[in-house]
Amino acid sequence: MPNENAWSVITAPTSKSLILGVDFPAAGRREAGFEDLAAKMGPAWAGHGFLQTTPPPVRLADRPAGDYYTDFWLRDGDWDSYEVVAVLGYCVGGVYAGEIAERLGQRQGKAPKVILFDPQVTDLQLLESEIHKMIGLAGPVFTADEAEHARKRAAEIVGVPSIGLLDAAVEIVGLYREMASIAFQRIGLAEARRDEVVRLFESYMTWLSAASQIDPARTWGDSLSVTSSDYAELERSGAATVVNATKSLGRRIELEIGHVDLLRDPSAVRTLLDSAEF
Repeated sequence: MPNENAWSVITAPTSKSLILGVDFPAAGRREAGFEDLAAKMGPAWAGHGFLQTTPPPVRLADRPAGDYYTDFWLRDGDWDSYEVVAVLGYCVGGVYAGEIAERLGQRQGKAPKVILFDPQVTDLQLLESEIHKMIGLAGPVFTADEAEHARKRAAEIVGVPSIGLLDAAVEIVGLYREMASIAFQRIGLAEARRDEVVRLFESYMTWLSAASQIDPARTWGDSLSVTSSDYAELERSGAATVVNATKSLGRRIELEIGHVDLLRDPSAVRTLLDSAEF
């Protein structure tokens, strides 16, 4: 098996055929994940093992290069005993999915299919949006003034002329810690738990920042993209994280599904059954 420290097993392989999913899984998130998709696909994928990336223990201070994550995921394990038939990527995970598929294609002589779900590329506004998401999830925990302060400060961070993504991510993590401290104190949770949550957020920011160093155009042109109605709305509004991603996409199928349900909706399953043979 591939390195168990780098991959979690969604479905244990019963043959030499593997599907890989690239995502940043986190407990308690609202968005459906590849576990949901695998459960919905059921017998259709029974002949394949399904593995999902596990983020490596790296922090922003390490300033990892774009290929750091791919090296980690592919470095060890018995890859030569398996054939990877498809690499799936969710959001920014699609950037890494393309690079993984390219490397495995060189190794096994046949490139896996690349299937993307709401593919995005990292930009400063994407980092800023994570603060907006935090405020939304916190609901009434923050006062209106506190929420406005956080939004304004996030905009100021990404608005600094010529600021780099990693530097902006460091500042965004600092703001996240500030707001998490307020929230955790207000609802009576321990500082140790706060620190755990902040470390997870920093790990996610590191993952996003490193992805900005990878050009997905080489592999995305031959990909299949399955996109949600929320994704289409972001594209219409001119959100760069989506607009810049769509410039490199191959075949695209748009579904009337919200982003959070994309990996668990029956129409996404039908789309894969009809359009993604492997």
